Amino acid sequence: MNPKVKFKIDPKKDLATAKSFINESGFDDGRNLEWVFFKKYPELRKMVKDAKNTDYKFLNRFIAKKYKENREVAVKNFKNYEMDWQKIEKKYFVLVGDLFPGATWPKGKYIAYATIWGMFPRFLEEKTFQIPIKYRSRRYVSAIIAHEMLHFMFYEHIKQNYPQYKDPEHSFFVWHISEIFNSLIQDSPAWLKVFKKKTMPYPEHEKIIASLRKKHSDSAALTADDLIKEIAPFAMKLMK
Repeated sequence: MNPKVKFKIDPKKDLATAKSFINESGFDDGRNLEWVFFKKYPELRKMVKDAKNTDYKFLNRFIAKKYKENREVAVKNFKNYEMDWQKIEKKYFVLVGDLFPGATWPKGKYIAYATIWGMFPRFLEEKTFQIPIKYRSRRYVSAIIAHEMLHFMFYEHIKQNYPQYKDPEHSFFVWHISEIFNSLIQDSPAWLKVFKKKTMPYPEHEKIIASLRKKHSDSAALTADDLIKEIAPFAMKLMK
């Protein structure tokens, strides 16, 4: 059975997401804080620091205010996002099925929550993710949904077929593979025919993606294992 994505607007989810990004900010030299908060809301620089020095009461009020200001827009957009996704979901599941032959979707909630932040995280354990309340390209939101859903299938495949990567020490290595994997797949002709929009990869992955794209003109013709084996050596170099 293919999962049915549910769409929800819940400001509490955004506070939890903010705390998560802040708690993990020490691992990326603050890059994610810039992308999540400051690029979009420079006024938060004085309030958002690290886990011990962030004014969470202010942040909670800030989130509530933004949701109140954008309530009508959010409701309208989320209806459109759901309608757009329903139009293409059957094609999407066929594409994923070709990539992971015989695989079944892992159990989970499959909820697309709203976010006011500048990044759109996924939560692997519960199978939920976030999409923007409003975005400059409505069409790109379906590509975001496809991206996060693909992560759920990818990580399930890794868990079932690559026990050597199960330890937490390999999580960053697997993350590199997953992001490169998604970009190669989503930017392939078969996927672009459905979604029309190319992905926006992380800067450290751009050269690797360009190199592998030259080698495989249509990555969607490959299975997941083909690509994982191709990407792994590049991901390993990023760990050094």
